[in-house]
Amino acid sequence: MKIMIVENPRPLTVEHYNDVANAPLSASLNSGYALAIARCSGWETAYLDLTGDAGDAAGRAAGILAEDADLVLFHWVYAWGHEQGVRDILELLRRESGALLGAFGLFPTLARRRLLQYAPQLDFILAGEFEAALADLLHGIGEHGCVTALPGVALRDKPLVERTLIGDLAQLPVPDDVGVNRRYTSLNIAASRGCYGECSFCFIHRFYGCSRRRVRAVASLEQELESRLSRRTIESLYFIDPTFIGQGSSERERVMAISRLARGLGLPFGFETRVDSIDAALLATLAGNGARSVFLGIESGCEAVLRRIGKRITKKQVIRGVRTVQESGIQLTIGFIMFEPDTTLAELEENYRFLDELGLLSDHDMTANLLYHNQIVLYGSAAWERFERDRRLMVDERLPFEARYRFRDERVGMVCLAMGRLSTEYFRHMGDIRRRDAGCSASSGSPAPFNGCEVNLLLKEAFRSFCSAARTPQARQINRAYERSAEQLRALISRDADRHDSEQQRTVPICGKS
Repeated sequence: MKIMIVENPRPLTVEHYNDVANAPLSASLNSGYALAIARCSGWETAYLDLTGDAGDAAGRAAGILAEDADLVLFHWVYAWGHEQGVRDILELLRRESGALLGAFGLFPTLARRRLLQYAPQLDFILAGEFEAALADLLHGIGEHGCVTALPGVALRDKPLVERTLIGDLAQLPVPDDVGVNRRYTSLNIAASRGCYGECSFCFIHRFYGCSRRRVRAVASLEQELESRLSRRTIESLYFIDPTFIGQGSSERERVMAISRLARGLGLPFGFETRVDSIDAALLATLAGNGARSVFLGIESGCEAVLRRIGKRITKKQVIRGVRTVQESGIQLTIGFIMFEPDTTLAELEENYRFLDELGLLSDHDMTANLLYHNQIVLYGSAAWERFERDRRLMVDERLPFEARYRFRDERVGMVCLAMGRLSTEYFRHMGDIRRRDAGCSASSGSPAPFNGCEVNLLLKEAFRSFCSAARTPQARQINRAYERSAEQLRALISRDADRHDSEQQRTVPICGKS
């Protein structure tokens, strides 16, 4: 029998230009694990990546139908308001094929009840950690030719029976490397699953059904690396664990052993962890063994906000963690929620000072990201339930599985809107600049001059001006402040573009008749 794994179309939209938090990084390995599980179960496999496909539903469905699979399983991550496109594909598949249709991943898990109603073509959803459920499902289909009730398999008219999590992650097969992952020279790999945190904005604990972390034996990790590195050339590793470093001395020894493994392979690596799991000595060892980047989800510089979101860290710990990374020489990236739904204007200003004093607003790319992010609310999350209960949920018919919310202080919402619009302008222009620079490099021309310091200063001043305008009796002056800042940003970009065009014209050789 044959299974086909399909990545759902995920077209980029203006509203979600830089939103990357709708799924954890672990989602990048889901399809690879599903394919490996299917092969271990004796099924023939096929894979289709529609993430960047610009075709219509008929063309996409034709590509799936051509494989003549017995089961089509969608890794439905998010659709950014284009869920109807996936539903259209499912409708064509249902009409033209007798294949069973299913979905798995973070989004189907969170939204399984509504999704089974929204897409009645689906026969089932694999809820949460799916590998064991998929193996049992494939065995059952092979025996009975249909989907039967199993733990971890959500059916439309039956209650879901939760499945026990995999106890030993070494039992997992080596995942296939498929889709966009194959284009990268960095290899995503998981050394653990889950997180012992339960932050209110995070979906990981809901996906796994608990707040605990399971680690893989280092020997298992080494075997996977040996297998995957034999397939293609890799220049670095990235550990996609929500918390790469756990608590306690045994965890420190474990991550140091993993770092020695990476060093032995000659591969620098990056990872994500919590600020309360690191210290200078540990980071020095990891840096010596090839650690090049670390992501810290600090989320806020306000004690009150950290408590509200259940982060279980203090501002003092955040400061110590950030400075420890900065002093280690490892590149630091930050996760930050500037606009938490209950944020006050005073907390916005405190967050700004906190970031600026730590030197985190010195690069325009990081500044744009840190000064505009607000909390994402997906259907099935604790935040959705809370705002719906408090009558603060704002649902758009175009986005049936995502919602906005009313800020407790509407002035904070106005600052958020202005900063979001300005950041969108920034991301658009930066996209144009990077494409132009790539074109110059390809044609051996000179890249466009770009004054990042001026742009960075503009973004910082804009944020401060929005906060100041929000405190005036006429808070709607924020709109005028936005227009002024957007005009200045466009002027900076166009000035650099004009300068680049002039320089290009001067370097073009003049060809005359001989």
